[in-house]
Amino acid sequence: MKATLISLLKKHWKVDQFRPYQEEICKAVINKNDTLALLPTGGGKSLCYQLPALIFKGPTLVISPLISLMQDQVAQANEKGIKSMAFNTSQTLNKQLDNACYGKYKLLFCSPEKIFNPLFIERINQLNIQCIAIDEAHCISEWGNDFRPAYKKIYRLRSLIPKASVLALTASATPKVIEDIVNELHLIDPSIFRASFERSNISLRIKNQTDKYGDILRELKKNNQTAIVYCTTRRETEKLNQLLEEHEIESQFFHGGLSLQEKSDRLLAWKKEEKKIMVATNAFGMGIDKGNVRSVFHLSLPSSLENYYQEIGRAGRDGQAAQAILYFQSNDLKQTKNQFLSSIPSKSFIQKCYKHLCNYLSIGYGDGFEQEFYISFANFCKTYRLDHKKVNQCLTLFDQADIFRRINTHKQNAYCKILCTPKQLTYLLENENTSSSLILQLIARKYPGIFDQEISINLDQICQQSGLPFSNIIGILNAWDKEKILQFNYAGFDIKLVGLSPREDQYTLYELLKSTHIIRQNKEEKVDAMISFAKNNKDCKQQQLLAYFGENKKETCNNCNAKSCYSPTLPNDIESLAEEILNIIRIKAMAPQQLALSLPHSSKEEIGQALIWLEAHKNIKRNNRQQIICL
Repeated sequence: MKATLISLLKKHWKVDQFRPYQEEICKAVINKNDTLALLPTGGGKSLCYQLPALIFKGPTLVISPLISLMQDQVAQANEKGIKSMAFNTSQTLNKQLDNACYGKYKLLFCSPEKIFNPLFIERINQLNIQCIAIDEAHCISEWGNDFRPAYKKIYRLRSLIPKASVLALTASATPKVIEDIVNELHLIDPSIFRASFERSNISLRIKNQTDKYGDILRELKKNNQTAIVYCTTRRETEKLNQLLEEHEIESQFFHGGLSLQEKSDRLLAWKKEEKKIMVATNAFGMGIDKGNVRSVFHLSLPSSLENYYQEIGRAGRDGQAAQAILYFQSNDLKQTKNQFLSSIPSKSFIQKCYKHLCNYLSIGYGDGFEQEFYISFANFCKTYRLDHKKVNQCLTLFDQADIFRRINTHKQNAYCKILCTPKQLTYLLENENTSSSLILQLIARKYPGIFDQEISINLDQICQQSGLPFSNIIGILNAWDKEKILQFNYAGFDIKLVGLSPREDQYTLYELLKSTHIIRQNKEEKVDAMISFAKNNKDCKQQQLLAYFGENKKETCNNCNAKSCYSPTLPNDIESLAEEILNIIRIKAMAPQQLALSLPHSSKEEIGQALIWLEAHKNIKRNNRQQIICL
């Protein structure tokens, strides 16, 4: 078997060596053992079901939680020569099932909700499924980071396809979540493989820094390499991106408000390193595999250590040295915690949001099941004067509770009519050969009735055919509209909702409302763990992170900025600097930034090391204004 696995590895992955535990996991799956694989972000989880799928006579069913993730997984598998497809909403399920039955596919991707469609269940035996691979398996646990109730039903597949083995995969699971995965999936005597979650090549640093933007500017100018900067809000990504561009740093922003084409354009530009810096919300990163990311910055605390671990795991995937910098100030502690917990909606807010949403979408009592709806998130919140963060949480809860499936999208509801005649248009564009004129010609050829009436146009297709960015297309059409050459109406809908339950008001919400205390408790525990990690500057950061995921590491990493990872002695020049700092603050208490001005011959890094050494030796402390004072 080993020779076969290595030959497949060389042929499809162009490498001749497995990453830790990949070979053992593949063998367990091929031998039809139930298997639980815990591999860190970047550890190569997808190979563990893709490679066995090449050996099985029938396909492997991959259950995945996100449509965007499935699309990436299908594209990556097909690029490797592994024939794959996903069950999506763009075709009828019957047609897709026909394709799956007769198309000789190796991988079939499906959401946990769709597999229990009656038609899917009726025809599932025709598919000859050999293995059920459950991606992001932590979604099965109420104590996991992305709980999805539909995952709890997956075990039912075992009775429908008893010959299929089960492979559960996750990159972030605490001991409690691991126990839930085994129990809820009804795994039979599972082979459990757990690679170390340690990323020893990543230097974890917590910075108590008031001037975050200034510090990021210095870091990016010092290291002109690929980086990701995570921000909390869309507005902040745009603001920081503008600042970086003003300082001639090639960057771009990325958030959920961009169109699919814009996201694709920006991701490609970042991968090609036309723009090395990506300033993003946590909407960026799922399925991203770029080896040479050297830095990941967090301007604010992530909502959980699971999210933090996944996001820093996008750095240093090539095994080379990388850094993860988290900005945190302990005097912001109360505000930080309130920020996370205040977004958790109360029972009354959930009821109000659901009622308004049904009215907004014109869903009558008993209606809405299996219907599709498009909404503008901002417009919905504005219409009913609802808090954006709480509405966002409600939509997530409705998704988790199988009330509405939420799909972040950017459907272009665009309409156009050319106001001049075809002859006038030809004359107008006769001597022009600009991108603006080419777009107008393309639309005129593609939509011949557009001279007579307003027609719906597909902006994504126009982007693909013209090769221009989405924002340029919008700008060109708006400019022609101002010139009265055409009439252009555009409205963007950023969320698609699929009704999973009919509207029955209190009954529909009953289970969700009953579990709100668990939701809050779970959220509070995760926020507390994240804050505790950020506050604790004494213990090794790698040790703290690994302990959270149930891994005990006795040795310190000596690669983070915790006190335990600094040598008790420092080189003479740094020790001299420490003495110089003491002499300065004996006269006047100073913030670190002021010290840097008073010590122009020393770098901020050297001053930082000297301060940590002085704190470890109890020579200094910080007052409530974050100034350095002598003890």
